[in-house]
Amino acid sequence: MADNRRTTTSLAALGAFALLAPLATPTAALAESAWLEQDLASADRIGLSLESGELRLDGAEPVGLGASPRLDTAERRTGLATFPEQALEGSTDTIDVDVRVTGDEEDVLTEARGVRADGMWTEWYPTSPGGGRVTLPETVTEVQLRVEVRLRVEVGPGNEGADGSAEEPTAVTEVRVRPIEGPGGAPDPEEELEEASGEVSEEVTGDDVPQPFSARLFATRIGLVGNTTANGHKVRPDDHFVALPSRRGLSNRGGGEYTVRVCSTGALGPAASGDTENHVPRCAYLPVWDVGPWNITDDHWNEDRESWRDLDRGRPQAQAAYTESHNSGLDGFGRRVQNPAGIDLADGAFNQGLQLPTNGWVQVDYLWTAEYRARAEIVTASQSDPVIVREGPGTEYDTVGLAAHKANVDVACKTTGDQASGPSGTTDVWYRVGDGHYVPAAFTTGGSEAPECVVE
Repeated sequence: MADNRRTTTSLAALGAFALLAPLATPTAALAESAWLEQDLASADRIGLSLESGELRLDGAEPVGLGASPRLDTAERRTGLATFPEQALEGSTDTIDVDVRVTGDEEDVLTEARGVRADGMWTEWYPTSPGGGRVTLPETVTEVQLRVEVRLRVEVGPGNEGADGSAEEPTAVTEVRVRPIEGPGGAPDPEEELEEASGEVSEEVTGDDVPQPFSARLFATRIGLVGNTTANGHKVRPDDHFVALPSRRGLSNRGGGEYTVRVCSTGALGPAASGDTENHVPRCAYLPVWDVGPWNITDDHWNEDRESWRDLDRGRPQAQAAYTESHNSGLDGFGRRVQNPAGIDLADGAFNQGLQLPTNGWVQVDYLWTAEYRARAEIVTASQSDPVIVREGPGTEYDTVGLAAHKANVDVACKTTGDQASGPSGTTDVWYRVGDGHYVPAAFTTGGSEAPECVVE
């Protein structure tokens, strides 16, 4: 499993090609820079092989995408290549992407993202088939591309196509990107960050840190140990990750650049029964490693969501279909929605992190939707076990949840407490990563620039 958040990879979810729409092309005059060729051999590949200078589906390693159980069940072979990040000479919010293929370019999905002013990634944005112009939500200084190659496998002798003829798999022969500079140049991303979040004061309280978008969702358990998630992770018993119904927030394999904070509410079942008034929430910090449930282009946490724009922000289409018969009660694949699930939890997150007795309603904070002031990444020696989250900076404080390995958290402030030893050494420093949520700095990388916590 790779450790670098910018060079790991992710597998795409099924069926996205039919539902994706290219972004609008800016009308202002833009200056084109030189093309930056992507080395096909440098890509982190899953289900793809490099043969004679072409990326092809690996016949020896068929890949089935997505562990989240309600994904499209059509039999497919899919592979993905994620290229290393590409530094740009200047900042820009617009890039051109060019992908050359042999075969049907509709069988190749290309996505791009960039590094924000706070050092985190934007979400992934698709191009038109064969590439095209992508406008990112803010200026970036580095970009990254990933391409998915797919082939639908028809059941029959020799896996012949629907017309009875053998289908020749599509291959990728060239991938390149170039930044586009607008009149007067793009704004300085550091200035954008200062405008968005202001100066970091020496002393802060919980109200002073950026707040991510939050939504109340119905959560179900993924299960399916041994299956492969949409980003290439093989599901383990007691795993700690989530699935969300859009690939825009899908972390790279083994990464946590898109992390959610999920907290129990005490409301159980679709009818939200239970003693919510006296419930003591448990919370888990979890990376997004799969796509689902139900839909795969429903980034409901975004104002400018990719699909189902008639719905309110934060309301998953599956929830609207189940409760209000939205889209005649069907999901994006035309299937009858059987529950209002908007998030799937891996077994460890479900059973240990939140200690849910059954499927229920949870509060979800999409941490990457806020600017990070002091980003830290949770790390454990096993690279699978989570870190205990406590109410205060010491073992005498109650446990309030868990933080998964590789989860990216925003450190509101730091303080001293019990000494702890972990992958980053031995220290008595603790980080506050949420309201009443503390983790020992010994189990993180980064975050040391956070200000001291105020003693209240």
